[in-house]
Amino acid sequence: MLLQRRVPLAKSVARILRQRLRTVYADGGRLPSEPDIAAELGVSRGTVRQALTILEREGAVIRRQGSGTFVNPYFLRIQARVETAYEFTDLIRQSGYEAGIRLISVARETPPTDIAAALGDAAGGEALMVTKLFTADDQPAILCTDVVPVDLIRQPYTDAELAAPIFQFLDRRCFQTIAHVLADILPQVAGDDLGPLLDVPPDSPLLRFDEVGFNSLNKPVLFSRVYYRDQYIRFSVLRKKM
Repeated sequence: MLLQRRVPLAKSVARILRQRLRTVYADGGRLPSEPDIAAELGVSRGTVRQALTILEREGAVIRRQGSGTFVNPYFLRIQARVETAYEFTDLIRQSGYEAGIRLISVARETPPTDIAAALGDAAGGEALMVTKLFTADDQPAILCTDVVPVDLIRQPYTDAELAAPIFQFLDRRCFQTIAHVLADILPQVAGDDLGPLLDVPPDSPLLRFDEVGFNSLNKPVLFSRVYYRDQYIRFSVLRKKM
């Protein structure tokens, strides 16, 4: 199994195990022991323990002292977690559809005032604005406009690269990695601009996320305005009593 070394190992192991929960352990059951997982993935037992702690916080697994780690069957019913930052193609596949990407537009321009403010750019500098349509079984599912300040771009790029998930562009061309995302969740209806792109009638309800991505220094490096069709993407939140 290939681990992505650019992200913390524990998160990489957690991602692999999370995928297995929905495939190998779709009917529930007990996970292998920490030493067995560590040997298979070529990591330390401590890394596996950290990964299982991540999954336990999410509610994906239940750890019982002396008995082992068990899959939470209710977790498997959740298609998408509202507190998790997904790549949209992964989110669509996780929801049971074949994912696709259509590049709608690419421009360098001054973003609207509210977006510039979210990026901490009081001067309203130029930004790369990329709009993409993500499809589920070739049907419009997610419309996203990503905004990256031009002064963060360190290497030349082609428009074709921008059809890929924006996290890849940030990594390869801006040398930036998203550490966390702050999202505002807003209701919205489709107007004359959004309706045709998402193939919904006027005044259809949409779920809108305004997201700011921060790097490890807590600097905002990405703004994304995202519209979801409820028919294809539905979010859940697992709340724990304090």
